[in-house]
Amino acid sequence: MTTTSATTARVERMAMGVTCVATVVGIDSGDLAVRCIDLVEEFESLWSRFIPTSDISRLNNANGLPTLVDEKTLTLLHHMIAAHQATEGAYNPTRLPLQIAAGDTHSLINDRSTTLTANASVFSHLSGIHIFHDGKVSLPRGMTLDAGGIGKGLAADLILRFALEHGAQAACINLGGDMAINTGDSIGWDVEILSPIDTGVILDTVRIAVGGVATSSLFARQRKSAGIASHLFSDSSAHDTQHTVGATVIANSAAWSEAWTKYAILSNPAQAIDTLTSTGLAAMLVSADGHTTRTESWKTFTHD
Repeated sequence: MTTTSATTARVERMAMGVTCVATVVGIDSGDLAVRCIDLVEEFESLWSRFIPTSDISRLNNANGLPTLVDEKTLTLLHHMIAAHQATEGAYNPTRLPLQIAAGDTHSLINDRSTTLTANASVFSHLSGIHIFHDGKVSLPRGMTLDAGGIGKGLAADLILRFALEHGAQAACINLGGDMAINTGDSIGWDVEILSPIDTGVILDTVRIAVGGVATSSLFARQRKSAGIASHLFSDSSAHDTQHTVGATVIANSAAWSEAWTKYAILSNPAQAIDTLTSTGLAAMLVSADGHTTRTESWKTFTHD
């Protein structure tokens, strides 16, 4: 009689403009890890602003008309709205016109580009988004959405759920640093946090058993060689008042972690630490001079 034991499989692929890694522990871990990475491409086809047929592109170009979208896109929109409200507008998925104005028009991995309508503008609130019972969505005229980091975080969360539902004993879905983890035990897996200033430097290592961890940086899409002179948070207030250049947040999901990194970067550091602490989140902020500030709860995820 033969028995089949669990093995660990790791599959890596470029998608969503980043390196995506699925690490799966289970009996059929190899096949399941490949299916997880395939799902990343499915989410990309729905949410990429560089694909004209994606739900996000069709919404952005619908000129306010109701547009039928996938159920997964409805989930994304609900997360966007909830994150915008929870962070008091710091997370704002309508900043795409600012990114385009800064030169962020082309994909970093292929020749696809984003073109916006002439009336595209930044909105201070998302109350104008209407989600209908029949699966259609309408945006206010001039509003454009970018799934960005929260899309990667949510995709990681949903793919992790898929892996566990299909037999994984443990899994980590890492989409460009937005990570959803469930190790199936209380020990957890180590996650290295890199410096946003010098990505060759490891600032800290945290151990996550279940939940999400995400890191955002002012330099995430800054590519001077590609004509992108600024960053995804670019606006006058950020340039005038911002000292934090990178933030890592640990939460119960990768999507939630990602959204709160935006709050952390766009807020006064002391205020950000206070708010993240009162919200029950663990976080580490990195200033322009390399100084790190951590919430008190951060140490519960570190070890000697």
